[in-house]
Amino acid sequence: MKKKWSQLLSNKTVQLFVLLFINSLYILKFVPRIGISPYPFFLIYIVLILALAFIYFKYIKIASDKTFRILYWLQLVFALVAIVGVLIVVDPLTVRVDRWSALTYFWDSLLQGQYPYSAHTHVGPNNFASPFPLWHVISLPFYLLGDVGIELLFFLFITAIAIKKFFSSYRISFFFMLLLLISPAYWWEISVRSDSLSNGLLVFMIILWYFKNNRSISNSFILTILLCGMIASTRMSALLPLAIFFFQPFLQLSIKQKIIFPISVLGIAFLVLSPFIFWDTDTWIFFSRNPFMSQGYNGSVYIFLIMIPIAIFMALRWKNTQQFFNNASLFIFIFILSSLIFRVIKAGEGNLFSDGISDISYFNLALPYCLAFMTSKIKLE
Repeated sequence: MKKKWSQLLSNKTVQLFVLLFINSLYILKFVPRIGISPYPFFLIYIVLILALAFIYFKYIKIASDKTFRILYWLQLVFALVAIVGVLIVVDPLTVRVDRWSALTYFWDSLLQGQYPYSAHTHVGPNNFASPFPLWHVISLPFYLLGDVGIELLFFLFITAIAIKKFFSSYRISFFFMLLLLISPAYWWEISVRSDSLSNGLLVFMIILWYFKNNRSISNSFILTILLCGMIASTRMSALLPLAIFFFQPFLQLSIKQKIIFPISVLGIAFLVLSPFIFWDTDTWIFFSRNPFMSQGYNGSVYIFLIMIPIAIFMALRWKNTQQFFNNASLFIFIFILSSLIFRVIKAGEGNLFSDGISDISYFNLALPYCLAFMTSKIKLE
């Protein structure tokens, strides 16, 4: 039984399914909105992936390292130019996704001396900023540059560098970036100026750094506390891959360290939130409007409790980087799918494509790990 589970959880076809499922959701949901049948586009996307994979694997050993180095940076430059074009062409006020305005209006309010978590987004008076304070701090340089969407350029660029450093091969890194850049899910993030995947890529790069430098809780205890506390101060969803990554080594800590670690992480998160918690001690406005309300909107206590044993199972089952990427991708995918199905059932109508009922963009958090697993399976010899 264990062998069968291991084979199932390390099967490349499972991650290919995850990749196709996530991207097909965007094709099936958004293409009909321009009055076109989505099914031809879905078939074109599948053919495109298969064709590019065939060409890539045919020439991976034939083409020189220099060729792949040139192709790698060329595709990055092309992507950055394309992102700039999308940011210029798409008017953010016309999109019904408010992650960009959640960041922008947060800073507008704060710089005017107003409680920022009461600032509603451009979508409507019932939509508010959901990121925790540290993510707003990370967005500040881009806000000061005039458009928080610029962060999409920054995070793609540093992801490209991180991937190259991790795999130490332009041949392998090229395939990761290629799969990302032909994903409709990624270009949806760009077109609506969403910062969710950027947040996910930040966590992904931290994990890559830990792997590359043989870091762990045991040999980097204080650093891990600081990083986990900081990530916990961005979004709750950012903690999902960290739970899979750190749970196994956490069990190997001493009892004293096991107590210190969670208390310290929570303490850091509390300190980051404290200026807003104590913003007004007369009305305690924080408790009437805070980021937990928005982030917890799509969640369910029942799903969370069901996911705990699954998370423990996934966290204990990985032994190397490939298995971690696989398990992290599957856990995030299962968590998000279960949460959205629960919301659809609770609503009593609609489906995964229904606005206001489900947000398929959370699936994108699985993409980096899905692509890393598929990329890491490439053999150069």
